[in-house]
Amino acid sequence: MCSVQDGDVPMKRPEKDACLGRLCMKCKEVQAVLVTRVNDAFCKDCFQVYVTHKFRAAIGKTKLVRDGEHVLVAYSGGPSSSALLCLIQEGLSQRAHKKLRFRPGVLFIDEGATIGLTGEERLAICEKIHSIMKNTGFTCYIKSLEEGFTLTPDNEEKTSDSSTTVNPCNGSSPAFRDGESIETEEVQWKYEINQDLERRLKETLNNMKSVSAKEDFIRSLRNMILLDVARNCGYSKVMLGSCGTQLAVRLLTDISTGRGAHAAMVAAFADRRHDDVMFLRPMRDFSSKEAAIYNSFHNVESVFIPSLTTKAQTGVSIEHLTESFVTGLQADYPSTVSNIMRTGEKLDSSVEKKADKYCTMCKVRYHILPSALIAKYFDVFALLYRGPLDTKSVGASSALSAVEFSQKISCGSVNKGDNSAKTGLKFWRRGWGLSSKILNRDEVKSNLCYGCRLIVRDMEDVNKLPEYVLKDVAWRNRRSNMKKEIEGFLLEDV
Repeated sequence: MCSVQDGDVPMKRPEKDACLGRLCMKCKEVQAVLVTRVNDAFCKDCFQVYVTHKFRAAIGKTKLVRDGEHVLVAYSGGPSSSALLCLIQEGLSQRAHKKLRFRPGVLFIDEGATIGLTGEERLAICEKIHSIMKNTGFTCYIKSLEEGFTLTPDNEEKTSDSSTTVNPCNGSSPAFRDGESIETEEVQWKYEINQDLERRLKETLNNMKSVSAKEDFIRSLRNMILLDVARNCGYSKVMLGSCGTQLAVRLLTDISTGRGAHAAMVAAFADRRHDDVMFLRPMRDFSSKEAAIYNSFHNVESVFIPSLTTKAQTGVSIEHLTESFVTGLQADYPSTVSNIMRTGEKLDSSVEKKADKYCTMCKVRYHILPSALIAKYFDVFALLYRGPLDTKSVGASSALSAVEFSQKISCGSVNKGDNSAKTGLKFWRRGWGLSSKILNRDEVKSNLCYGCRLIVRDMEDVNKLPEYVLKDVAWRNRRSNMKKEIEGFLLEDV
């Protein structure tokens, strides 16, 4: 039996509002104006100290951000990322007690094409976002989500043509207008919407039947853009604005969609799955309520940008359903999110660098279980994680093999939903194809983790995936075929 601490049991919110007339729990002099959790009543000044200390402690206790290091801040315009941007700006100001020493840059990814916004609507949002980022004084970057289709795989040498239209690595502040450039005091810069890439993104999303698959694909594409900008512009760290509420929803969603192998990295402060770039989550100890209250007290401006599930029904996607469940539970039991996050912290987030295989879509490596005790007593789970991918070497009696066998039986021997062989050559001749060989569904799925397999499962044409996925799959298939041809001449390891 595991021991249950006092804080591990969710506390029911009191029926009557007992916070009226209470004094601040910190200074015990001024009347409290807010209650963050069940019994944590703060005045405005003490809440400011509380939030600042929590944010600085999250960065300082890990000692991962060094002095003078370049850090890319992912800004979405939402309340949590807006609060993160404001906290960084306050920490770098001269009036800060202990100044932050890193050098931030801010990146915004325009995802308007996923919900069918017009060019004028997307540019209006980008102009508002740019005005907010420009006021911070940091280096600004604006990218569109469809530019992820031009990314190249890791095994291919980068070229100068692979850079995007946004390249303010010299410290410039972008100014833009549809189809034309505006000369500013610093640099001439323009923001354009590539119609061909936008059409490719829309057709790829239309090929996916479920909203859950679309959300996973958008998230994967967004992470690859963050990783590409960080690598090309010299950033070794990427700060995400995800708060604890969002991470709790993400943790449960990943487990529900078969991504439990890297659920520990979702809940951890530092995501070390990439060798050269580390993803940090300094807002993981904040709830969405605390971020909203902080923005209200400091007049922090945020921008509402609709998404795929905006005004949609609760069960439209797994993530949307999980979010409704967690937030509804949090309303009555305020310690729900903290309990989920504490449970996620107990998962092992250590990373083994020896694995040379990874999922070609999400670029997540799957490694050997670090605990020999678990491998000894739980052979099924040990076998599931021993392969480079969570879909490799799982055994004939595994759950994955059973699912794949059921799908083959239900669909017949021929996969009627795969039109890759019919339409792939057409797109290749039009300049959209990114490989000399037309890939089929099985070739793509063999290089994906279980969670990413669910994305391409219902796609009619897998050749509409981004360039870095198709090229990486084609490269791996060529390597695998070459290895089979020379397998008889290879020396076995002693």
